[in-house]
Amino acid sequence: MTVFLTGGSGRIGRNVLANLLERGYRVRALIHRHRPEGISHSNFEFVKGDILDQGGLKEAVEGCDAVCHLAAAWDMFPPAVYEKENNQLFESIIRGTYNLLEASYQMKNLKVFLYASTDAVYATGPRKFDAPITEDTEFFPSRFYALAKIACESLCRNYGKLYGMPWLIVRICWCLEEEELLRVFGYEFWEDGIAEEDRKRLAQKLAGGKGVFAPLCMSGQSAVDQIADPQDIADGITLGIENCKTAKNNIYNLAGPDPFKYLDVIERLADGLGVVWDSARVKGIEPYELRNDRAEKMLGYRPKFTMEKMIDKAVAKKRPQA
Repeated sequence: MTVFLTGGSGRIGRNVLANLLERGYRVRALIHRHRPEGISHSNFEFVKGDILDQGGLKEAVEGCDAVCHLAAAWDMFPPAVYEKENNQLFESIIRGTYNLLEASYQMKNLKVFLYASTDAVYATGPRKFDAPITEDTEFFPSRFYALAKIACESLCRNYGKLYGMPWLIVRICWCLEEEELLRVFGYEFWEDGIAEEDRKRLAQKLAGGKGVFAPLCMSGQSAVDQIADPQDIADGITLGIENCKTAKNNIYNLAGPDPFKYLDVIERLADGLGVVWDSARVKGIEPYELRNDRAEKMLGYRPKFTMEKMIDKAVAKKRPQA
């Protein structure tokens, strides 16, 4: 089975690529700017191209059996250039996905078109939820990035209805590498939502990496998030491809094992880094829980990286001598 992969150089794509090769798949990766590093395998080939080139995509997918579409603009850390530019997001996400669908639905042996969506379609973070989030939770995009993903999900499902194209959608939670995870625990990441009086107190103590920060909801309770390790998400995507015969034409949440409270883990991180920590209320954040039940049942998805494990991994990379 040959898998056509986009986004193979990204945090998740690199792990998906390694997983597929390890399991004996042939992988043809679309490379726009950067070829994945450290990959040398007889079953791996790459083609130079662009998801905005529909004609080139039609040639690139020829002879493949599955498509795994991970490529998209994603830029959540300041300065968030792409997240503020709707035209760029439209081209990268909506037009790029449309082009790949046009190239894929006529493939003779297509077993699945796997599309990587996001939990941002639910507005996790700013939205208040009365129950855990499942795949049936109502959409509520909080920014154009999420709106673009919703549009692409609709395209995938309806290409299935119109052309009989087998599809599979994964909605991926916040997925961060070690350095990115540490940034989320940094004061600067939350600074804009902190009251002025708390900023004065915290900036001197924590800014510039002097310490780490645990956000609180406006109620004073610990903020809650659900963050996944790229390897766990890549395992879920790989399982989607492996089980596409029974799992196709469905949508799956892929998240970390459980939500975590920042106050439950902040001391572990501070001790590991040898720094101080503090907390304060942050506007516009609400607790949530993203359920993996469908992916666990249908794909065999079993995320391994708890927040404690992710913190330990991030600390070990930051302070290898410790």
